[in-house]
Amino acid sequence: MKSFSLIQWLVILILSLLTALEPLSIDMYLPGFILISEAFATDTSSVQISLSTFLAGFAIGQLLWGPLADKFGRKKPVLVSLVIFTLASAACIYVKTIEQLWVVRFIQAIGGCAGVVISRAIVTDYFDKSQTLKIFALLSLIMGVAPIIGPSIGNGVLSFSGWEGLFGTMAVMGILLFLLTLFGLPETHKKGSQPRIKVVKGYLEVLSNRKFVIYSLIAGIANGALMIYVANGPFLIMEKGGFSNSSFGLIFAVNAFGLMVGSYLTSILQKHIAANKLVKLTILYMTIAGAVLLSAMYMELTMNVTLIILFFYIFPIGILFPTTTELAMAPFANTSNSGMASAMFGSIQLATAFVCTILSSLISDGSVVTVGAAFLLCNLAASVIVFSRINLKESVTVIEGK
Repeated sequence: MKSFSLIQWLVILILSLLTALEPLSIDMYLPGFILISEAFATDTSSVQISLSTFLAGFAIGQLLWGPLADKFGRKKPVLVSLVIFTLASAACIYVKTIEQLWVVRFIQAIGGCAGVVISRAIVTDYFDKSQTLKIFALLSLIMGVAPIIGPSIGNGVLSFSGWEGLFGTMAVMGILLFLLTLFGLPETHKKGSQPRIKVVKGYLEVLSNRKFVIYSLIAGIANGALMIYVANGPFLIMEKGGFSNSSFGLIFAVNAFGLMVGSYLTSILQKHIAANKLVKLTILYMTIAGAVLLSAMYMELTMNVTLIILFFYIFPIGILFPTTTELAMAPFANTSNSGMASAMFGSIQLATAFVCTILSSLISDGSVVTVGAAFLLCNLAASVIVFSRINLKESVTVIEGK
């Protein structure tokens, strides 16, 4: 595999920051929920709707930016999106009602999600195929770790400002990323004499690729398992485990480190194991770990033991993110549909994760066991998809193409 040049490292840095923008915008303001509810004389449930509208903007926005990136190139849409994100972030500071916050957060998400979508397309445009998995591993690591460290950053901001400071910080992030993109990110889209893109037809062509759909669904289930962990973390660690706030942060940091280990191992393992076989082995491992975790919860073992098992369940998600991204995007590398494929990948991933979290909430009865059951169900669903649908010939194609 070729080593990266200085310019390539700059591109990787910018793509990493663009990728981190959206998940940080989701989780940074979570510690400010109570302050926001007090400011608008409402309850936290109403504040939570602003998170739902943000996720809706995230899902819809990805479908919009993909075609725009294929038609107008990568750089211009990213710059426009960052302007929208920055203005919406600043507008959040001046809203007068909670309903206005719902609307502005929706707009903010539409602007911020372009970086996630277009970054994946830029990777397939700009880098050799032998380098893409390593870069996707890094971007997936950012997407996995940012939701975990986001609340800590938010707490840091709140230590010297009010809830408005959270959105002010997001606006500053948008400005800095605009400048970095303007001066540091090259245009990577090879326009040539490409036909005019028809959005509906383009998305249908993307969805007609079975390999793309399979790996997008697996990525969504993996993300769903991670979101179930993030959503239930306070319940497991503080309420049931009795750990303090500081211990809670430390445990989240340890599991974030686990995700980093998983992403790091990806670039090593892929030298020896075909990409789709690596996905199969990882899901098999997670299914076994999920069964052990559920058993530990059912037998009411100490929370220390349960959290150790949970760590070994979480870290392989860091392997699944980059491998599924690479395999899903591979059929569209250097094609006119790569941006649309990236957008659809993100939307499928988000929608699948959303379904996983909703189902987790529906089966929950307030016990630890139902959380473990939700983890295991995610892996059983992924196992059905990966073991019944993936053709072994794909693994040969992936390796030989590198």
